[in-house]
Amino acid sequence: MKLSLEDVAFLHPDQLLIEFSPEEREQAWHQTQAQGYSNQAARWRAYLNCLCLNTFLSYLDTEANLTEANLTEANLLETALDKALKKPLNKALVWPELGDLPSFWDVVNGTAVELNQMRLVLIPSEEIKFTALRVPREWVDIPEWASHYYVAMQLNLEECWLQVSGYTTYQQLRDHGNYDIIDETYAVDAVDLIEDLNVMWVTEELAPSPKLVVKPMARLSCDEATTLIKQLSQETPYSPRLDIPFAKWQALVSNSRWRKELYKQRSLVDSRKPSITLLSWLDNFLEAGWQTVEEIRARNGEPTLSLAYRSQPIRLKDRFNDNSSASSPFSENIPEAVTAIIKLLKTNSSKDTNLPAIELLGEIGHSNLEAIALLADMINTTDDHDLRRQAAVSLGKLDPNHPQAGIRRVKIIDLEMQLNETKVAFMVTFIPEADGEINVHLRVYPTNSKYLKPNLDLLVLDHQGEIFLSAQSRNADNWIQLEFNGEKGDRFMVKLVLADASFSKEFVL
Repeated sequence: MKLSLEDVAFLHPDQLLIEFSPEEREQAWHQTQAQGYSNQAARWRAYLNCLCLNTFLSYLDTEANLTEANLTEANLLETALDKALKKPLNKALVWPELGDLPSFWDVVNGTAVELNQMRLVLIPSEEIKFTALRVPREWVDIPEWASHYYVAMQLNLEECWLQVSGYTTYQQLRDHGNYDIIDETYAVDAVDLIEDLNVMWVTEELAPSPKLVVKPMARLSCDEATTLIKQLSQETPYSPRLDIPFAKWQALVSNSRWRKELYKQRSLVDSRKPSITLLSWLDNFLEAGWQTVEEIRARNGEPTLSLAYRSQPIRLKDRFNDNSSASSPFSENIPEAVTAIIKLLKTNSSKDTNLPAIELLGEIGHSNLEAIALLADMINTTDDHDLRRQAAVSLGKLDPNHPQAGIRRVKIIDLEMQLNETKVAFMVTFIPEADGEINVHLRVYPTNSKYLKPNLDLLVLDHQGEIFLSAQSRNADNWIQLEFNGEKGDRFMVKLVLADASFSKEFVL
């Protein structure tokens, strides 16, 4: 069951709950999009950390600006609590500096903040069911990174609030935390966290945090660091923190200059990819007749493409409509529908279910940052070409400026106008590839019959007019298709030929 903010406040009265506005959520998204990151996982991690940091710092600015109280021996604890709550704290500072954060977030989760003489690390997550605070080992075992406190923060992006689930201390985490050798983290179960942040403020008033004593670690030579940076700068869809022995990794990233150089090289790999936008591809579809799949559906009332899964998004909508009351139709339940689809795609492995779900997400998930991130992640991780292609097309509808966004257009073509019985749907899909090339997918469907007419030729010609790809329909083909990769600026022509009738269209990537 999904809990509201009021439910969480009732169940966890000692935990801090901070609301943020949709505008603040969008601001954090744009902040991280403006930075360079080496992959989509890093960009999403940076977004969560940025939103968490902004929200927590705003809370400190507004809630801690009260008057100071005096300690008395008669009621030391009560007065200490009063002082902790009312004394203005020195302004919280990001450690080491705000401009350094991308080099951290590109490879590791967490953000360090310094208040007076203490340092705390904010660890954000989106877990629906929070079970444990998991702290990357870097924040514990690197002497320069180690902190007095580690704070678990759960973000509810849909309803715009932050739940501070509790905190633990360095000593507790280091000596009693569950060390995971696989992902190099220390974990403390949720039930063992101190939920009330006021306890931390009081502790700092009564006994300010001492300087931490952390076991020294091995060092790297400059030559070894240079070699490792070159090795770890290769493009990966994940953080390279587990790709080398951890002793070497922490020695590398603990050095500010080396960490920044690694970040620079990894983000350069991503930035070297050609900038391909949907706007340039749209020039191919300016002439009359090219439409989106949704426009064709709206025009014809029902899908004209006879491929079975094309109608499934409409049936999914019908299911949501069936579950909606007259006062709460599907259009008003879109946020709930988007959440349900995201959950489905995260847990379901059936292609027949996921393909229409991805398509529907592209139709209704506008402005949903979690939907955008999920689609980008699917593009990076799925091996199925159909799922990956549909994810790119849906991403193009939700975020046209996204570097992985794709585009799909359809044109209804009448190859025998005098008979009015050989209309076909010609579908063109462009999606960007990781290596900078563009994947081109061409497919031809019948419109009002089950099968294509036999001997329909789909031809692709290069800029010199030579045929380099072809497909021909047989007696019982539902569609014919061709697929190839090209580079930005490439020109090619597509021809559809049936007996003496033909259609041709030139494209520029």
